[in-house]
Amino acid sequence: SVCRKFVGRPCGFLYMLEFKGVEFDVKLPEEAPADAMPFFAVPMVKLPDGMTLSQTPAIMQVVGKALGLGGTSQVEEAHALMITLNMQDILGEWAKGSPPLKENPERIKKWFGVLEKELAAAGSGFLVGKGVTYADFFCYPSLVSRFDHLDTLNGVEKAEFPKLGAYIEHMKTLLAPSREKLVAKGYPMDP
Repeated sequence: SVCRKFVGRPCGFLYMLEFKGVEFDVKLPEEAPADAMPFFAVPMVKLPDGMTLSQTPAIMQVVGKALGLGGTSQVEEAHALMITLNMQDILGEWAKGSPPLKENPERIKKWFGVLEKELAAAGSGFLVGKGVTYADFFCYPSLVSRFDHLDTLNGVEKAEFPKLGAYIEHMKTLLAPSREKLVAKGYPMDP
């Protein structure tokens, strides 16, 4: 029943693993190894070398880099990390900011404007460099749901972020085979 009703934070991680053809098991929190690093909440991963790691951005960076999805230069590595942490901030502010981001059109425009500029700078349809990185896998699932609600929020329209809209469609197409496989395995991948 793990991740079978709601995937949540591991969504991008599952996409990344499936995209790269990595075999994995999803287990209950109480099945964590006794010698695991202290962690507050799932997700948590146990890496092939035995190391355990929690915090989704850290998991995405470490595993993404190991899978060749960390960028092709030090600058790209830094951008991938920065974008991932920016998205983490967006998620944190979306419902709990003061006021919540979803009720703050000007702040949404700032954050989504940053992503729009990153896409323009990369010029590839991805957030960093010329190829897909862990930042794309982390950002895509959360962006889809938030982007889909923009036209219902007062003062923000999807048309203001054409590169972001194109990016979401690009990622949706790229990840369609991975999504299909994950759904077949019983994971309710949404998007």
